[in-house]
Amino acid sequence: MSCTIIIGSGAAAYECAKAMVEENYEGEIHVFSDTNRAPYNPMLTTYYAVGKLNFSGMFPYGEGEEVWSKLGVIFHPNTPVTKLDAINKTVTTHNNTYSYDNCVIATGATPIVPPFPGHNSKKLFTVRTVEDAEKLFQASKDKPKRVIVVGASMVGIKVVELFDKVGSQVCLVDLAPRIFPLAAHPECSKEIEARLAKMGIKLRFGSKLTSIEDTKDGVRVHFEEENNTEDGDIIILCIGVRANIGFVDKTQVETEQGILINNNMQTNVPSLYAVGDVAQGFEVITGKKRIIGLWASARMQGRCAGQNIAGGNATYEGNIMHNITHFMNMDFVGLGEVSNYTHMEVNKTDDKLEMLFWDNDKLIGANYLDNFLDSGVLHTALVADIVKRLNEQDIVFGNEHTRRLYELLEKK
Repeated sequence: MSCTIIIGSGAAAYECAKAMVEENYEGEIHVFSDTNRAPYNPMLTTYYAVGKLNFSGMFPYGEGEEVWSKLGVIFHPNTPVTKLDAINKTVTTHNNTYSYDNCVIATGATPIVPPFPGHNSKKLFTVRTVEDAEKLFQASKDKPKRVIVVGASMVGIKVVELFDKVGSQVCLVDLAPRIFPLAAHPECSKEIEARLAKMGIKLRFGSKLTSIEDTKDGVRVHFEEENNTEDGDIIILCIGVRANIGFVDKTQVETEQGILINNNMQTNVPSLYAVGDVAQGFEVITGKKRIIGLWASARMQGRCAGQNIAGGNATYEGNIMHNITHFMNMDFVGLGEVSNYTHMEVNKTDDKLEMLFWDNDKLIGANYLDNFLDSGVLHTALVADIVKRLNEQDIVFGNEHTRRLYELLEKK
C-alpha cells in the first residue's frame, strides 16, 4: 500500500488530503503537525483578537482532531518533523523515522522576530497563531495606556485598531517610509496616513528598532537614531513571516525564500510537493516565483497537489498579490503591481480613492480605498489577464470609471 505524508496541518494540508480522498487515492495519508488544533486561518486570528469574530470562526473546517478522522487521515498531533530526506523518502520526528511514496510540505510560516537585545521580553507579542491571538485578546482586556505596534502591514493595522478601540495611545512604527509599502502606492499611503493621524494614531516611519528594554512601567524601544526612544506598556511585532523550512535539506531541495515549485506543486524532487506559505510558485503578472501568502492560494495549491498524487494531472497557474482589509472605518484593496508601471489613472472623490496601474495597455495593479464594490471586477481581470464576456446584468459597477475600465479590458 502506498503512503503519502503531509507535513503541516493548515488549510493547504487539509485541502490536499481532502482532494486525495475525493480522487479515491488508494493508500495511507499521514498528517504530521506541531499542534493538536484543527486547521485555522492565520489572517482571521487578528479578527478574533479585535472582537469581530468568535473563537470557532477561526476554524473554517471545524474544531478538534475529528476534522482529520472524518477524512480517514492518520493524524499525528504535536509531532513536528525535524528532518526530511527527499532522496531516500523519509521524514524523522523526535522519536521515529517514517518512509513515504509521496510527501507534501505544508508547514506554513512563523512571525519574524529579529534577535535584537530584549527580543525575548514577556511584554513583546507576535500575531500569527491561535495562541498569539488569545494572548493579544487578553492584553487588550487589560487596556494598556500606551502600545507600540512595529510593522505597518495588514496585520499591524488590525492590531492598531484593536488597541485604539480600547482607548490605548497607539504608536505605529516601521522601517519603511510609509504604510503598506508593498501593497499601496505612495499617494494611497499618504491618504491612509492622514486619516490615521486625524484619529490620534502616532506614526513613526523610517525608524529602525535596535533593542527593547523592560522598564518599571512597561517597555522602552530604542531606535537607530541616537537618543531616540519610544515608551509603551507593551510592544507587538508585525514585521512579516518566514517560511518554516528549517527541517529541509537545501542540498536536496531547491529553495529561495520558500521551496521552489512548478505548476503541479512539485519541487525539483518529483515525489516531493510544497503548498501554502512555504511554496514559492508563479505570480501571474510578473511570471516570477514568489510566496503568495493567501488563504485562497493555499487551498488551491493543496488541492492541486492532492489531485496529482492521486493520479491526476492538475495545474495551478498561480495568483496575484492582493490584499483586502477593513480597519478603522476604512476599506483598503491592493491588487497586483503598484510600483513598476508605465502610467496610472487616478479617480479621487471626497471619500474614495481609486488608482489603476498600467504596463502600456495591460492592467497590472490597482489600489482602492473605500470601494470594495469594483475590486472584484479588477481582480478577475488581473488573474485571467482578460475579462470574459458576460451579460451586462451580471456585473454591477460602482461608477462610470469602472464601467469604462471593464469595456477596455473586454476589448483586449
